[in-house]
Amino acid sequence: MRRRFGLALGLLLAGLALLVAGPFDLGAVRVAGVSLLWWYGGAVAPVLAALLTLALFPSGRSPRR
Repeated sequence: MRRRFGLALGLLLAGLALLVAGPFDLGAVRVAGVSLLWWYGGAVAPVLAALLTLALFPSGRSPRR
């Protein structure tokens, strides 16, 4: 399960790298006056990471070792 979690978070980071270094300067596209790079890095990716964490680790118990 940790491997899937790490892979999913890595894909979220890869999305940010794609916006920064991707073709057509996608990170500079403006949505509601703010760049797409900010929307993804400051709002979308953190919310997705939090939801992913809650989905993969739903119980309040400490994990088994």
